[in-house]
Amino acid sequence: MEEWYSAVRKLKDESENGYKTEEFCHRIFQDIRRMKLVPKEKGKFDQRTGSKFALWTESLEVDYPQDMVTEILNDDDFWKLTLQVSRVS
Repeated sequence: MEEWYSAVRKLKDESENGYKTEEFCHRIFQDIRRMKLVPKEKGKFDQRTGSKFALWTESLEVDYPQDMVTEILNDDDFWKLTLQVSRVS
């Protein structure tokens, strides 16, 4: 989990709005922990594809800027760590 916190700190330090970035990262973590994914959906979600992932991404864009959502969700290291610590991988 410490490695994940380190990744969040890095993203926060590199962003223009560190507070919002940190808040967003924690939202991603909490959302993934709560999701109920069947095995088929889980594989697609891990690869950042599928309808479940697309709907979730759209819901994030309601509360956060689209460019922030895209940039952070496309960060491979952060994504893999988040999946590992949140139970998906």
